[in-house]
Amino acid sequence: MTTGTGTAPLLHDVEVARVRRLTPRLVRITLAGPTLARFADAGPDQRFKLFLPRGGQDRPTLPDGDDWFARWRAMPDEVRPIMRTYTIRRLDPAAATIDVDFVLHDETPGRPVGPAAAWASRARPGDRVGVSASRAEFRLDPAAGWHLLVGDETALPAIAAILARLPTGTSVHAYVEVADAGEELPLETAADATIRWVHRGTAVPAGTGTALATALGAAALPAGAPQAWIAGERDLVKGVRRHLIGRGIPATAITFGGYWRVGAPVDPD
Repeated sequence: MTTGTGTAPLLHDVEVARVRRLTPRLVRITLAGPTLARFADAGPDQRFKLFLPRGGQDRPTLPDGDDWFARWRAMPDEVRPIMRTYTIRRLDPAAATIDVDFVLHDETPGRPVGPAAAWASRARPGDRVGVSASRAEFRLDPAAGWHLLVGDETALPAIAAILARLPTGTSVHAYVEVADAGEELPLETAADATIRWVHRGTAVPAGTGTALATALGAAALPAGAPQAWIAGERDLVKGVRRHLIGRGIPATAITFGGYWRVGAPVDPD
């Protein structure tokens, strides 16, 4: 196991503790391991690398050393673990667990099933995976007049985590695109929050993000300078960012990240 220069490992060897279906297309997997008690809390939208075993393996072969990424790249193809990027929904150091939400779906044109989603659809307690230390992009700007969160279902874990940490009285507007009402989740927050669920229906979540972009374009946004956070399908994120800049929101006030792209697996990479 990689120890690195700090007190917590850079890579953690963990196992599936619980699997819970939240909606028809969203499953929450709780990962457990003693070293997660020392997992650093990087922020509400903390992203980490998930390592999955190759076919025929019962656990991934994790690279060792502080330069684990270079060692991972140097591994033989048949041994190198599959690596994807995901967001931690909830970190519980006392229980030494993390919750990770996975989007599940059937294979459709423009939306192939990725290896992580395929793994999550069949995950069972006791299955072994690896996780890396995390990083986060969201830092609350107390000087912002209000806050804007925008994303599709792949961004929902981060949006939920951000909302859960916003202080009482914080003004926030969230726009989340999902397939239908069955994919909506309760979002707990102490903030003064307005949450708009946008239903895509059976349409492929195209790069233009038609449903979400249309809803946001028609929205009467509050006055004042906001702090904005956007994530999800890459072209959707680019389009929303351009739209917000066109409405006078400074680019420096917008944090954004493309989690996936049309024509590629949904798994964030």
